[in-house]
Amino acid sequence: MSLPHKLSVHIVTYNHARFISQTLDSVLMQRAPFDFEIVVADDCSTDGTTEILRQYHQRWPAKIKPLFRDKNVGPGQNFGDSLEHCRGEYVACLEGDDYWTDPDKIRLQVEYLDQNPDCAFVHHAVDHISWPGGENLGTFPTRPFRKERPDSRTLTMVNFIQTCSVMFRRKWLPPLDEHYRNLKLGDWPLFVLLSQRGWIGFIDRAMAHYRIHRHNNWNNRPSDYKIRAMEGMAYYLLDRVNQDSKDYWKDTILALAFKDFVLSVKSLALRKSFVNVRRFVGQSMEFKRPFWLFDSLWPYYRANSFARYARSGN
Repeated sequence: MSLPHKLSVHIVTYNHARFISQTLDSVLMQRAPFDFEIVVADDCSTDGTTEILRQYHQRWPAKIKPLFRDKNVGPGQNFGDSLEHCRGEYVACLEGDDYWTDPDKIRLQVEYLDQNPDCAFVHHAVDHISWPGGENLGTFPTRPFRKERPDSRTLTMVNFIQTCSVMFRRKWLPPLDEHYRNLKLGDWPLFVLLSQRGWIGFIDRAMAHYRIHRHNNWNNRPSDYKIRAMEGMAYYLLDRVNQDSKDYWKDTILALAFKDFVLSVKSLALRKSFVNVRRFVGQSMEFKRPFWLFDSLWPYYRANSFARYARSGN
């Protein structure tokens, strides 16, 4: 039985009235020799995003499938629920404040996955653009991460994958349970779980813009929040990745604990420093990963500089 669409474009949005038209237009401009649908999940926006989506749906009723909510449920729930509405063989991810810049993007990625059946997902280079200034802040991922088939350890150290660049096989989408939907980070653990099914592909061509603005949920969070979010994600994955990857996630948890300790020392929070160092030593003993061999954790510690990581939706 054939699938109704070759591709589902999955967009999550919340209060993106300033951006969502450009986001949708960047998808509608795609030159694709196959049918694709656009599933847009609006998490009860209050700024006019909903009305814009209704207008686009009226103009392209067969192409654009908006999902509206009666109340705000948060990025994890919105992301997980709406993925269940995607029916394509492949799924391409996008968020309501980013947009694609290359009209051949989805064609190139579909061809890549068609030609590489063992590839779990493929991503590409993305330009980071300041808003409203429009300054190009650089192309990501950085050079060391722009390659096919990266070592599986790499994705435990840093999320070098830009969400707006990803296309994956829907049949390999893992179960996204309530635990997943309550995580503060959604894209990074999804990429990790997908990578358990096959290798990671890459196209070295910048085909999207990721907006950097003051409303970015992740970029503006304090370090404590980011540590807790990544730690929660790491424990979640520790129970779900294959045996070969478990030690990598234990190292990530230890590196985060050590980072927490260093931050408390720098802030002269003596009581918190004592609690954090005991916690670090306790986790080291629990995982049977000797903390005095910290040189093995150093790449993880450096990667967790919190300068740039996976994003939440709202």
